[in-house]
Amino acid sequence: MEIEIKIGREVEGGSVLLVPSSCKKVSRRHASLLWKDGVMSIEDNESANGTFVNGKRIAKAKVKETDSVWLGGIGDDNGYQVDMKKVFDSCRKAEEKTKTDYSKEFEDIKQAYLEYKAEETKLKNSQNVKMRIVNFVPMIAGGVFSLIPLESLGFMRIIGLVIGVVITLVLMSKSGKHDINEEITELQIKYQPRYCCPKCGMKYPFTTHWKKLEADGKCPNPKCNAQFVK
Repeated sequence: MEIEIKIGREVEGGSVLLVPSSCKKVSRRHASLLWKDGVMSIEDNESANGTFVNGKRIAKAKVKETDSVWLGGIGDDNGYQVDMKKVFDSCRKAEEKTKTDYSKEFEDIKQAYLEYKAEETKLKNSQNVKMRIVNFVPMIAGGVFSLIPLESLGFMRIIGLVIGVVITLVLMSKSGKHDINEEITELQIKYQPRYCCPKCGMKYPFTTHWKKLEADGKCPNPKCNAQFVK
């Protein structure tokens, strides 16, 4: 995408950066900025007092967001400093509005889903191991208590121990389920900023597989025209 921005005290038509009339050293049609595919260049229109990039007078040069660009004179009250960050942001927004091909960005959407699922599976497997242990302990406890003569511990003490073990295990089980739900929620919060549309920001539920998005080939938001497959 190409964007031309005309700069001066008297510029009009298309994209313009109108310089205040108080900046007397800036010509009426002083210079032009050209944005093309993310690269910016500036060209002086044979102005009387010149265009300066990082302290050097230029006729034409590529410029970055962090460069210092002055028209008419560096640091002069009658000159003008171009806010390059503002210009770059404006061009990016204009380009974003017309962009539809998000096939490269879709690779990160896919990767975010795969990483999330890998961590979710790891959590669930860990929880299953805990649950197996919880289910196995009562069997061990029952076997141990069956080997102890009643007269050694007393019937009521055995009943009390069994009840205590059961209550403890139930609480462990409930606590485990609560913990894993919280951890899965934290995982979703971690990966949600990446598992969403890079254009409109629509958040995709993790119940929607990335293959479904790829099969559709586009963002499911009807108001968004982001394409995930070329």
